[in-house]
Amino acid sequence: MKDYSTQIEIPVSREFVFNAISRDLGSWWGKQDRPIDAKGIVFKVSWGEPWYQFEVVDYWEGELMVWECIDANQIIPGLSGVEKEWVDTKVHWKLEELTPATTMLNFKHEGLIPDFLCFDFCSKSWEHFLKDHLISHILSK
Repeated sequence: MKDYSTQIEIPVSREFVFNAISRDLGSWWGKQDRPIDAKGIVFKVSWGEPWYQFEVVDYWEGELMVWECIDANQIIPGLSGVEKEWVDTKVHWKLEELTPATTMLNFKHEGLIPDFLCFDFCSKSWEHFLKDHLISHILSK
């Protein structure tokens, strides 16, 4: 099975992108209960009743992060049985400097596979949040 992944070229520095995905999630994804600034941190991202809790299992400032979903209350209207589908999946963020002012974001949600009930909804949501919300947030700064 193929994990969901995408690449996005972003016209800002690697450090700027890293800050947006580690300390400023609330501005473009969901409410973040604490900044991500080290390996081992446990944090939650929420939208009211739906939420995901992650542990940072790999962290290299300005370069890469890997979050493991350790608990979830995923709610998708019209889909039942998806509440815990993300548990034990991993979200990979790898940043590659193309130029000092251009970054390639290599994103993979390891374990988010077509067999998941939420796959279509979640993969489309990642596309929307990463390619619309994240980019808009970064370019508005």
